[in-house]
Amino acid sequence: MTADLVSVDVLSAQRSGQLAMTQSFSSSPRFSPSPVLRFFFSRALFCLYLCLLSLSSVCIVSLPFSRQVGRFPCIINWRIEYLMQAVLFKTHGQVWWWLGGMSLLERNLRLLESAGCETVLILHTADDPLPVLAVPRPLGIIVEAAEVRVFPTNPLTILHSLEFPEHDPLFFFDANLLLDPRVLEALKQRTPPCFLVSANGSPNHLVWRVGWLTQGAIAAGEVVVQQADQLLLTEIERYDTELRGEVVPYCVKITAEHDLPRGWQLLIDRASTHPTDVVEKYVAPPIENWLVHKLCDTAVTPNLVTLLAIAVALTAASLFYQGWFFPAVLLAWITTVLEGVDRKLARVKLMTVPAWEFAPLTSLFYESTWYLALTAYLARTQNPIAWDVGIAVTICNLCDNVLTAAFTQFRGKALDEMGWFDQRFRLIGGRRSIYLVMLLIGFLIGMLLPAFQAVLWWAVVTVLTHLGRIVYHVARHALGQS
Repeated sequence: MTADLVSVDVLSAQRSGQLAMTQSFSSSPRFSPSPVLRFFFSRALFCLYLCLLSLSSVCIVSLPFSRQVGRFPCIINWRIEYLMQAVLFKTHGQVWWWLGGMSLLERNLRLLESAGCETVLILHTADDPLPVLAVPRPLGIIVEAAEVRVFPTNPLTILHSLEFPEHDPLFFFDANLLLDPRVLEALKQRTPPCFLVSANGSPNHLVWRVGWLTQGAIAAGEVVVQQADQLLLTEIERYDTELRGEVVPYCVKITAEHDLPRGWQLLIDRASTHPTDVVEKYVAPPIENWLVHKLCDTAVTPNLVTLLAIAVALTAASLFYQGWFFPAVLLAWITTVLEGVDRKLARVKLMTVPAWEFAPLTSLFYESTWYLALTAYLARTQNPIAWDVGIAVTICNLCDNVLTAAFTQFRGKALDEMGWFDQRFRLIGGRRSIYLVMLLIGFLIGMLLPAFQAVLWWAVVTVLTHLGRIVYHVARHALGQS
């Protein structure tokens, strides 16, 4: 009887201890995921994914692929009575070449629109009608056409037949020219007449590509090429803030089919941002370039790719929350590739819009949802301290983005391009792809939470390193040393 009482007392004590531990844990200040939060991540995000995917499918179906999605506003007599700001010509015997999902003529028209031109005259032969517009976006300039035969030996002489105000300069170049947008901006800074030439100023061998002309220069004919100011590609600023690095300017005339591969390489290089880490430098670009090449001649627009990227990103967040780590990481990397495809496709097809300035905020948002969803899973299954780690990683990531964006706005150049150390550190610095690699390694060796803590420490190191480099470069700038 005594033994039974003792066993009962021991059992009661054990239960009391378990109850006390349970009450102590329940009263702990650590956050425990609620059913509402669990529903948000596992149900709402999945439903949003289905909605976005359905919307993408509807948009793709409603935009059947066809190059005949638009036509030029009008074709009238070539003697016009109002201002011309550009004249494009196609020489006799040439065809309208297509590259990057549109004709080179349309590409040049959209570049002229971006450069501020309002009216463009196109000179072409009567037996070679103008190609149709391929990009589903309105062309914001007035386009006129004249059926005139232009010979490659003396294209400038045809301008004698045109009438336009004497005080207004105009661009004059071949419609089959693959032209860097910076060329037009550089010519606008020069006093006309000025020519972009492909030789180093040798008076015996000058090949001009783009003319920035006045009435007096047109009257002088071909002689003006020798007398006018000259602009070389090497004189054009190479650094591009949007691409976060130096990009060599180009100006290539497409005359045959064998010129198209080189032209495509120039286009895709001009559309590619400099890599921010090792993964984006060696793994993602070949996949992105292949996808962009395949999508250029379809009805898929950058906006559709954006919707798909958001849907995949939200799906990855849902999988992180449910603990399906490997497919979640795979979808996170697919999101990174789709973001690159989105940006490159928009630049190649000249479909960038001002709203794209907010794209980094969208990327930062769903990247943060990955960390918080993984945090919820680790706190639920391993240790509530994961909430401290996840929130700290999110804050560090936000601070790093704010610091680097503010520096770029201040200096007009990305921090990663400021010096040798900055260019090397960006390859291994704390960024999304690096964090995913660290987490994947931790998952494979069964140490996911310690790997998440390692991500936090590397995020702190990255923020402090960038902050120190910002202070260094700002100090050098204040002292006039850079």
